Amino acid sequence: MFLLFVRSERGESVIFFDQLSDAIHAAGFDAFAIMPATPLEKFLSVLKEARAEKRYPAFAHQDLEKRINPQAFQPSARSIISLAVSYYTGDPGPTPTLHGTVSRSAWGRDYHKVLGERMDRVIHFLREHCGAQKCTKAVDTSFLVDRAIAVESGLGYPGSNCAVYVPPFGSWVFLGEILVDVELPITKSPWDDHWSHPINCDACVRACPTQALFAPGKIKPQRCLSYLTQMTGPIPEEFREKLGTRLWGCDTCQQACPINRKIGPVSDQDFDPLVGPHVPLLPLLAMDKKEFEETYGQTSMAWRGKNVLQRNACVVLGNQGDPRALDSLEGTARNHPSPTVREAAQWATDKIQRRTNQG
Repeated sequence: MFLLFVRSERGESVIFFDQLSDAIHAAGFDAFAIMPATPLEKFLSVLKEARAEKRYPAFAHQDLEKRINPQAFQPSARSIISLAVSYYTGDPGPTPTLHGTVSRSAWGRDYHKVLGERMDRVIHFLREHCGAQKCTKAVDTSFLVDRAIAVESGLGYPGSNCAVYVPPFGSWVFLGEILVDVELPITKSPWDDHWSHPINCDACVRACPTQALFAPGKIKPQRCLSYLTQMTGPIPEEFREKLGTRLWGCDTCQQACPINRKIGPVSDQDFDPLVGPHVPLLPLLAMDKKEFEETYGQTSMAWRGKNVLQRNACVVLGNQGDPRALDSLEGTARNHPSPTVREAAQWATDKIQRRTNQG
């Protein structure tokens, strides 16, 4: 153990670094790293390149300088604790017909809430033992780039699938950070640069169904199936068959990774399936808003609302081609209040009828 001298506006306090580490792990985090709250200059060129190549997401914050500046998020920040939690709780197995598959990240409780609750425990420790006053937490909902902070801090390495690999958990991790107004020790060695040692392999690029990943570390979000299952409006027809049985999200690029295939499952009750990993689609199509909230409200799928998930269900049913879905799809195409869901249901109905007639 070694002493940790923490400097804040209240003065200097002393704790054992192991105490901070123990508090973070006791809060439910699998790994962490600490860096100063300074701009992430190395990531700015990545963002600029994505914008120049028209790959920068429309939904992301458009001020690139702000996205790499932690003090734009918390002006008093002096340190950042970058945090990771593994969510790999097992394999989904084959998808039964009339069911859709849910990405692992959405099996259990909404990870934003889970990580937020665990961060609150760390923040309590920081205030009680480190003299912290202002602490700000973020879990992929701020303009900051969690992946860039994780790499810059030394928590993990950038991967070809555009995720961050945190040893020994692979890229099956949720990321978040706490910005704090005290100086904490930097955990990365001064000569270590994780940006210069990416996980460089093209297995995920070759596996991507839509060529959204077109080169290691480069992605066109508008072609990504995970993005398409979460966007509003109609799913472009060129991608509908590629969606296969994916109801929410896509794990293909992570499943194709040789490193990830060696990862063993963790035991974390928060990420055990609440619904899924395979969801029955006909009951989903019949749900009203109240039933949807009761069934999916605790998961990260709920944020887009039932229409997006019902639209996806129609596309999956069309891809599966099971005529037992026709009555439900035809009723949805006639009566659903959303024109987007009605259109998807009609597309699926036509697709199944063509297959049935040809058979």
